[in-house]
Amino acid sequence: MSINRLFDVNLKTAQGWTQGEDWSECNPVQDLNEIYHRVYSNSPEDDPNFRLERGDNFYIGAHPSEIRDWTPRKAPWNFDIDEAREGAWFSFYFGLQVGESEIDTSLDNHSPWIINAPENFILLSADYHRFYSVKIKDSQNFLKLTKDNRGTEIHGAIMSNAGLINTGGYRMFDWVLRSLTFIKTLLKALDIPIGSSNVSMQGFDITGSGDIGIAVRAGHSEIEIIGGKIVNENNLFAENPTPFIGVHLEQGSKAIVRYVETQGFSDEGFRFECPVDVKGLTSSYDCKGIHFSETSTARDCMVSWTRRVQGDGFAYEFKKDGELNNCGCNLDETSGLGVIVGHAGSTITINGGDYKALAPLPFVYARGACTFILNNVTVNGELYNETVELSEGESWRGVKAEVFDDLLPVYANKTLSLPYMHIPQLDNAVSVQGAENAFSSQIDLPSGARIVPTGDGSLRYMPLDNWLHLDPGEEAIDYFRYSTENFIYMHRFKILPSPEVGAKVVQPDAFSGSGWSKSGGNYYANSTSSPLSASYNFEEGEVYQISLKLVGSEAGSVTPKIGSTVGQYSHSLEGTEVWLIRAPANATQIQVTASDYKGNVQNIFVRKLLRTETPAVPELNATVNGNTVNLEFDVMPVLRLKYIHTADVYKTGVLAQNEQDGYRASDSSKHYLFENVEVSNRRNGVNLRGAESLEVYKMNFLGGYTGTNERWQTAIVGDLHGPFVKVQQILFCTVDLMLDSNYGDYQSQFGNSDCVVVNGAYHGEDAFKYSAHIYGNDFRNSSDGVTDLKKRSEINYSRYEGGCKMLRSHSKGSVTVCNTEFVRTSGVREVFYPSHSSPYIEIWNCAVDNVRCVSKEQLMNQPKGFGTYSTFSPLRTRPKLVHVLKTYPTLNDLNRAAMTDMEFQFSSNAGADWQTLDVPNTGLPGVVGCFKRSLNFSSGTYKIRCRCLNGALTGAWSNEITITV
Repeated sequence: MSINRLFDVNLKTAQGWTQGEDWSECNPVQDLNEIYHRVYSNSPEDDPNFRLERGDNFYIGAHPSEIRDWTPRKAPWNFDIDEAREGAWFSFYFGLQVGESEIDTSLDNHSPWIINAPENFILLSADYHRFYSVKIKDSQNFLKLTKDNRGTEIHGAIMSNAGLINTGGYRMFDWVLRSLTFIKTLLKALDIPIGSSNVSMQGFDITGSGDIGIAVRAGHSEIEIIGGKIVNENNLFAENPTPFIGVHLEQGSKAIVRYVETQGFSDEGFRFECPVDVKGLTSSYDCKGIHFSETSTARDCMVSWTRRVQGDGFAYEFKKDGELNNCGCNLDETSGLGVIVGHAGSTITINGGDYKALAPLPFVYARGACTFILNNVTVNGELYNETVELSEGESWRGVKAEVFDDLLPVYANKTLSLPYMHIPQLDNAVSVQGAENAFSSQIDLPSGARIVPTGDGSLRYMPLDNWLHLDPGEEAIDYFRYSTENFIYMHRFKILPSPEVGAKVVQPDAFSGSGWSKSGGNYYANSTSSPLSASYNFEEGEVYQISLKLVGSEAGSVTPKIGSTVGQYSHSLEGTEVWLIRAPANATQIQVTASDYKGNVQNIFVRKLLRTETPAVPELNATVNGNTVNLEFDVMPVLRLKYIHTADVYKTGVLAQNEQDGYRASDSSKHYLFENVEVSNRRNGVNLRGAESLEVYKMNFLGGYTGTNERWQTAIVGDLHGPFVKVQQILFCTVDLMLDSNYGDYQSQFGNSDCVVVNGAYHGEDAFKYSAHIYGNDFRNSSDGVTDLKKRSEINYSRYEGGCKMLRSHSKGSVTVCNTEFVRTSGVREVFYPSHSSPYIEIWNCAVDNVRCVSKEQLMNQPKGFGTYSTFSPLRTRPKLVHVLKTYPTLNDLNRAAMTDMEFQFSSNAGADWQTLDVPNTGLPGVVGCFKRSLNFSSGTYKIRCRCLNGALTGAWSNEITITV
């Protein structure tokens, strides 16, 4: 026969041994765990005979005249007696004492709170326990499971800044949760573990901030969530990049969710990855409405006032077939993909309903080819009965959006910068791909590529790493949507493979290795040092490009290897890395070697680098200072401006036009050529106000100027506010302004001085027409930017040292920087600095402080470690405008060499025998920095020579020089 055991929350000690069946002889609540475990006196130790019987109740209460909050002092309460059964639970009631032996569990009355409960308050390992009307605050959790649990029920609980259940990942079976209230919660209200079954949650009210929703993990069955509200009072958009979901059901059996309301979540209000039957759901002020991954039916649902995250919002989204019956929306923003979104192969039937959405938000949008069937559907007051078939990226709002196919292709290895007013009506867009404020945004597309729209009818399409898989002859289509106040448009791009590499010579899924598990082209290792291997007969001397991606990398590193030749560096960071490796003789295997690597490797692409040009021939010079030999080995670009344009103005030698300028002119109709010039102690070296063309070849500029206008100093500036230099080439210049950083203060004595300034228009056609090519230069010690670039610019084989913001790109400018070395000094604040919302920077084979640039994330986490800004990293501002390229870039002939790498030799016996000379950073994947190196030699007389390699092609030797050390 079951009994009721009574516990007073204010009682310190019991008067004696008592069953505690009435309030006058009850026990202290702090003794509850001991009394739960009482045994009969003759009970054997190894098989205890507990006094607790099925159906026993525990009343925990305070006298109405002594209501005080209480803290469990004797924890944990270990509920581990597995005697209860369905219909005969162990039950725990919290509330107020009534009469001789009753308890009032009404939450309407003022009753005690449990406060500051320890982390392990109630440890629940036994089945069939019930809890009524608990009130707990400022605590981590009420219950903690220590094994799979069946039959537990919780009724009428209130949690204030407290959690309900820490499941520890243990499964829940046959649970009932009723009338739950969460106040000021910061924790997930309910997280049902993997494989749980028959859990019913009904009647709940949840308010708080952050990740406070309900989650049901994969493998579930018989789940129902009915009648509740979850209000997120702080989306934490800025504070936490992780999107939070209101109600999230992972893959499992069909579930029932009805009459639930979510509000204020930074991702979906509801995300259903299992089949689901829903009714009466309401999503308000969530970033997205209701997502269905499996075939599902929804009735009487409403989505209102979604809030956009990067333009991918929606009211309803279906990955497979779906049905909406008498649903609706009330959306007063124009962002997002559309009201209803379908995926490839889905058919969405919309029966009835009233949908209100402001133009130009599409009513239906296709993430893949899909069909929408509208039966008596009201959209903004108009009734529709029709079937709408859409291809990927298309949208419909009464009529299908107009489609434009771009005539300019995108190549997988290079950002495409479109010309001025190139895309019809884009300059009048009120949203792009659902993003408002599109002309100050960088927008990620469903493909993973990125677009950077401008207000001049143009944009930049950044392929990033998303099309690296394309082989010659293959192509892909990408697209984006934009809207004016009244119309929707779709713009499509043709994506072509990089022209710099051939087809994959080894398929990504052709690798195998001990210690690796394989799924298609994905390989997983759990701390292995065994390699992945694949077979191929590599061509001796050819250079192969190998790229691979690490996903979920937890430890260790990987390095590719062709035959006996190992890649130049290992890779351990999340994301893609690329190598250039020259195949040795008789190489028939490629390996991805591992060093205690744990994580996934995927997208292993092995291609031959396509090089056909005869390699350039270097010009070699040297000076000697003690045992130090200073080498200069100029490798000419494929083309110089002097071979395209005949100079109207030609200057050589010392430039000293006046006290401030080496040379100044303002005739923009001229072609200018400066060769082998020297400037010292001047504010400006070359200062023009526009030109048809400008080439500066081998300027030696040494600063030190003080005087009038000393705040503004520069070695080379070709323009100011217009007219502009149409094309300029700056090559083999050595510039030292001899200035300290301005530390961000433009009003300081030399506060706005840059080694090179390339000005350009901020708006209009001129902002898109002109270019600058910066090759083989050595720039040092400016006060602001080392180079300040406002045009489409390329930088190659250069060295930057000092300044404040080293490489600046402004307005409609953009930069591809390759094979360049950056050396931070005390006053350097950042290396890569896009100053506005659209000037992107692409990086190939560069290094900052002798550390290879691998990824955007790495560049944001590489603190300088010394001087002012010691905690600052190379990239701090607008990181979405910066990308580290993972395939060989295509450059203008004015800014590239017919060369992949170099080879140096020396002779100590007048050329009778030659030995390899190790010159740092001149091998594969390419020469890094300007064409200068300082080497240490022992005493003697030496001959030195060098030559360029271009893939498998070997160039002629340079001139030989003789030095005496």
